[in-house]
Amino acid sequence: MVKCDNCGITIPEGMESCPNCGKPAPIKAGEDQEFKSDESQEDKTKENQELKSEEEQNSSEQTITRTCKNCGARIYSDNIICPLCGNRLDEEYEEKEEQKCEKCGTPIPENTLFCPTCGTKVNNQKGTGYSQEYSANINDNIKKREESNSGIGKKINLVSIIIPAVIALIMSIVLSIIGLWLELSWYAYIIAIIISVGFCAAPIDNEINATISGFIVGLFLGILESPLVGFVYGSFAAELYEYYVGTHLITLIILGVVVAFLSNMFLKKPVTNIVTKIKKMM
Repeated sequence: MVKCDNCGITIPEGMESCPNCGKPAPIKAGEDQEFKSDESQEDKTKENQELKSEEEQNSSEQTITRTCKNCGARIYSDNIICPLCGNRLDEEYEEKEEQKCEKCGTPIPENTLFCPTCGTKVNNQKGTGYSQEYSANINDNIKKREESNSGIGKKINLVSIIIPAVIALIMSIVLSIIGLWLELSWYAYIIAIIISVGFCAAPIDNEINATISGFIVGLFLGILESPLVGFVYGSFAAELYEYYVGTHLITLIILGVVVAFLSNMFLKKPVTNIVTKIKKMM
């Protein structure tokens, strides 16, 4: 038993405060040591918990955050080399430097060809492979658009027009005479223009020149329609032909243009190969 420090009353064992004045009972030496021991144990437990939480936090930083692009292995955040294939990872995840315009200093967004402020062409040689491929595709598209939007006058080449047109016209005249001799009437001109223009217009460099060439052949063959009948059957037959059959100038012009365009679009390669073989034989 202990005495109250305030009023001197003896405090029975087991009571935590004085029954007279209510002051907390004084602690014995053994109990004091035990209390301090409990506090020390609690402090140690708390400290261990803090250390454990720090270790868990540190271990959480070691969680898998990436995968190797080369082999697909799981990579921890502090690794710079793949443990499986040895691929360097710092190059993969290296932060890209912000690119700026060399002329005005404006920041340039990724995969941009021209500065949005001054229009200066951007040097993308330091870009990634994807960026270079993307830029190359854009350049190809721009080039194709410029070619398609270029003036018709830039595509016209008189040499590419006249030579095939003359050859096709000669062929069509010969074939028309043969067709008239076989009594095919004006269908001889249709067959002649399909064969001659279809063959001669295909190798021409572009569809504009081919179309003009077909127009020329159709025009002259339409003009020569009646004279060719007179050449084969005489002038009287030519007059009868004009009276009963008539002329087909517009029809032959349209047919020549259409055949030339389609031939140049779809038969360029096979006809060019045939022409090349003929030149080698000659």
